[in-house]
Amino acid sequence: MSDEKILATEVLRDIEKVKKDLEEGLQNKDVNILQEKVKNSNIILDELSQYCKEVVDEERVVTMSLNVFLKKCFSRWHKKFWSIDIIGTSNASVDVECSAVKLNRAFENIILNSLEAEATEIKIHVDKTLISFIDDGKGISQEDITKIKETGTTKEKGRGYGLSMVKNYISKLGWTLELKNNKKSRGTTVIFHLNT
Repeated sequence: MSDEKILATEVLRDIEKVKKDLEEGLQNKDVNILQEKVKNSNIILDELSQYCKEVVDEERVVTMSLNVFLKKCFSRWHKKFWSIDIIGTSNASVDVECSAVKLNRAFENIILNSLEAEATEIKIHVDKTLISFIDDGKGISQEDITKIKETGTTKEKGRGYGLSMVKNYISKLGWTLELKNNKKSRGTTVIFHLNT
């Protein structure tokens, strides 16, 4: 599948998520739940709008500190109903030369997957050799890990190309992707192994 079709699939996934959330909010008679669904939908639509503005610059390559970049990427997600903590020091950060738009899209795809898995918090750890995203969502089965390695998705009906796109982009940076089910607690760990 071409990058353009993968991107279109991702945009449609975001729009479908907004539609589903708003429909659930309208069906529920609780005004607070509806307001929460609208708030969440606005965040997704703001992200989509920002992406559309940046897409013109998506091929522009910049050199940046990963720690600083991660904090910038996820500063707006701190306003959500869940928490994101970035662990690591500026000394542990790595400078990387890449498209900021594409790397941001890769990172946010991981966050959106955590949201879909009903995570309430995520910890991001940065050091010289890896970036790990550890969430407390439903977790991932070994069968799904195998499916993702083989096809890039666990979805049956042709959607969910996000991780495939993430793997495709980070491989161009010389990085690799690893998925693990958290053994001692709920959730999934996604690791970007850096080629430094």
